[in-house]
Amino acid sequence: MQRSLATFFERRSKFTIGAFAVVLTIGLGYLDSVTGVEIHFLLLYLIPIFLGSWFVSLELGMYLAMFGSLVWFVADFLSGRSYTHAWIAFWNLLMRTGVFLTFAFIQAQLRAKLDEVSKIASRDLLTGLPNGRAFYQLVAGEIKRALSIEPMALASVDVGGLQMVNDRFGYPVGDQMLCRIAQTIKQTVPWPDLVGRIGGTSFSILLPNTTSQSANVILQNMREALQAERRKYSHPLTFSVSAVACAKSPKTIAALLHQADRRIDRVKGGKKDTIQIAAIEDQPLLN
Repeated sequence: MQRSLATFFERRSKFTIGAFAVVLTIGLGYLDSVTGVEIHFLLLYLIPIFLGSWFVSLELGMYLAMFGSLVWFVADFLSGRSYTHAWIAFWNLLMRTGVFLTFAFIQAQLRAKLDEVSKIASRDLLTGLPNGRAFYQLVAGEIKRALSIEPMALASVDVGGLQMVNDRFGYPVGDQMLCRIAQTIKQTVPWPDLVGRIGGTSFSILLPNTTSQSANVILQNMREALQAERRKYSHPLTFSVSAVACAKSPKTIAALLHQADRRIDRVKGGKKDTIQIAAIEDQPLLN
């Protein structure tokens, strides 16, 4: 239930969430005024503040906190609440505003920390690329966006000879080469955000709205750039590139990965330092 609600609000625009929070606050103020002084709505006033702080920004949360406190103040006045001294009403207004602002600040900070942790968890610590799980989530999003209409290619780069580099020059040099390889791949593909490190020496690249011919040009340029890096450092590395290019994007990520894995296994078992692209005219199926 909580996850469904979170997903629902994540998909809404900032304007929609802000407008909903304002309307909800006004509605709570109305209920507060008509129910009199005996029933309190403190926790309910926190809901729109939470929505603004968590799903939009700290600034909106702060504005909603002050707005909610003001609405509560007006509702108290309309409900006929009386005090022994007039200043008490303003003192209560000040205290509520402080509580609401503190709540908004805490929620915004928690969301920022959660986003930071999620980002770290979704990244490969060495190269900074999306890790396997994050990359597959990106692929799933692109498949959903393509609506099984646009062409799509998924490529894999398997780096050979890295263990020899580690044994001869040390693991720091091998790590440096992996970082250089990752940066080179990102710099030579049209969608650098769709590059991921899947395993120790394996990288994957998604090429949305790309035919087999276009994929071949992109991957050839990428391999040439990788070979230039290899010559620069004189390391005995090989780059085996395999790709599956679908004329129509698959309906599921499982279907695409199934076809891609078959091609990757063939390349790993064959000649090194090559490019192989399999063109699939129909939507890939699990068979």
